[in-house]
Amino acid sequence: MRRLALLILLLPILLLLYGLAEAVQDPQVVRYRIALPGLGRPLRIVQLSDSHASPIDMPTVRLDRVMAQINALHPDLIVLTGDYIGGKKFDVPMSLSTAIDPFHRLRAPLGVYAVRGNHDGRYWTRWGFARGEAVMLSNHWADVGPVILAGAPSLAEGRNPAGAMIRAVQAAPTGKPLILIAHEPDFFRFVPPRVALMIAGHTHGGQIRLPFRDGLAGSPYLAAHRRGVFREHGQTLVVSSGLGTSLVPLRIGVPPEIVEITLVPAG
Repeated sequence: MRRLALLILLLPILLLLYGLAEAVQDPQVVRYRIALPGLGRPLRIVQLSDSHASPIDMPTVRLDRVMAQINALHPDLIVLTGDYIGGKKFDVPMSLSTAIDPFHRLRAPLGVYAVRGNHDGRYWTRWGFARGEAVMLSNHWADVGPVILAGAPSLAEGRNPAGAMIRAVQAAPTGKPLILIAHEPDFFRFVPPRVALMIAGHTHGGQIRLPFRDGLAGSPYLAAHRRGVFREHGQTLVVSSGLGTSLVPLRIGVPPEIVEITLVPAG
């Protein structure tokens, strides 16, 4: 009986230690291969999402290591899908420059493009990325080699972020497949038919998945689109479980990840 009582007392501590250890491990590279209609040649994209810089589990030295890991993959294009700062209940503040400066080390032949997340201030994050190579693409589009890349705002921005996303997509030229990068997967419900592929993060894959709880989710839609590749209505959605943590610096059953997407011409 005493042993059982001791085990019950120790179990939360063991879970905390396990969750912290999983949260700070080096990210695994998750690879997807997707056939994209209208694509003229293969394209390799690396996505990083939800770094949530923090002295606790995402210090600068760890971010530097992750940036080196991404560069070593030699992608054609790098996309960053938001939540670069904070987000925990109890944390030591980290300056914006400290959180974003490591991203200035990223290099790819077709460039580095980013959108904001719900934890990122609109103007501060734009200023932080303006000091480096990455292009902040929220509400804009860019002609990127064999594709057009458009960026959505965060759902936390403005009165009608879905409308802003639709306008950015409609303003983009035709003739090439269009890829939308966004923080929240929720946008996938509203994307125009013009969007062939959407790349998102935000969910952390549920972050904490236990036998009696299938991870955290803010809505039934997010619960159904936590992580992976989803094909609906002739369009494709990729959701990354991301790198960092929010609320608490723990990951259980959902390791940190970098996503590598190899796009090939359909047919």
